[in-house]
Amino acid sequence: MTDSYGQSLLAPLFPILAQRLQLDYAQVGTLPLVMGLSASLGQPLFGVITDRWPRIPAVALGPALAAIFIGMVGRAGSFAELAMLLFLAGLGIGAYHPQGASLARDAARGRGLAMAAFTVGGNLGFGLAPILGALYFAWFGWERFHWAAAPGVLLGIAMLAGRGGRAWRAGEPADRPPDHGRGDPWALTLLTGTVVLRSSVQIAVVTFLAFLLQQRLPGSGMRAHGVAVTAFLLASALAGPTGGYFCDRFGRKRVMVASLATAPFLLQLGLLLPGYGIVLGLALGGYVLMLPHPANVIMAQEYLPRSAGVGASLITGLAWGLAQLLQRPLGELADHAGIALALQVVCWLPLLGIPMAWPLSDRAPKPLAPVREAP
Repeated sequence: MTDSYGQSLLAPLFPILAQRLQLDYAQVGTLPLVMGLSASLGQPLFGVITDRWPRIPAVALGPALAAIFIGMVGRAGSFAELAMLLFLAGLGIGAYHPQGASLARDAARGRGLAMAAFTVGGNLGFGLAPILGALYFAWFGWERFHWAAAPGVLLGIAMLAGRGGRAWRAGEPADRPPDHGRGDPWALTLLTGTVVLRSSVQIAVVTFLAFLLQQRLPGSGMRAHGVAVTAFLLASALAGPTGGYFCDRFGRKRVMVASLATAPFLLQLGLLLPGYGIVLGLALGGYVLMLPHPANVIMAQEYLPRSAGVGASLITGLAWGLAQLLQRPLGELADHAGIALALQVVCWLPLLGIPMAWPLSDRAPKPLAPVREAP
């Protein structure tokens, strides 16, 4: 539910918003960046807060806040107003993820396939969002688009009232055994770098695919654009369980390197296919690209064991936000050289992640010996 209120909900509506508010490609490329500043780059801060004060119900408040501000997009009368609403919606999305990932880590107990149950939920929400955005617009238009907030608000209320606060207090530090892991900041830095490159591709395709289809298939409408973006994102979501199983069976590093080495070629093939074949090709590339994602979240928490929320936020937040920083220059490249060329350039980025993934180990850092108290 939370990720369904991300910028992918507006992806099929970007051409309409661009025409309505007189936006160019560079400004459209800025919109994911604006949401990323709060939803992604702010996640490490939210991770510190919820690690220290786990009773704050971020997993309930997050989706409600995201839904409210996305629902107000129809009231935006300028680029600045639209950007502010996306920034505020991003705060809700960013508040949810660190605490949610910490709870999921406790339930998964280090297993990649189990962690995929959490990550696939977010990816499904992100993937279904374009269809939901197109449906909300068809049902309500801009005048009543605020009704799009209803599912997220109702979920937040239900979580607050129905579980009596237990849903987010289950993973309080006081309830866990002490963790003496020493962590590995350098490995965490390399891991975050690979995720930045991978996320850059996914965000670029989500942001600009509707424009590319508009150019290549002039008769295609908003609903077709929404289905196309959703197909790409659902393929990425379905990669979670498969990738989690492969990582458990063959090792995380092997799956990461194979994904980074293979996905760019599949994505390039997709961009060359005619008609709606481009959607199938990109979906296959996105599937391979996202195979390591569930294991990457667990690895980040193992590399920073004393602050699991912060570790997860570097993958689900900081890396995503840094990837969004690339969308503005990508939009400027699209203005000057065309959407197709801009996407072809960005799809090669995962190859740069191979030397970052190579030094990583499948094993968590060894724990420190507990300190003995003096008699």
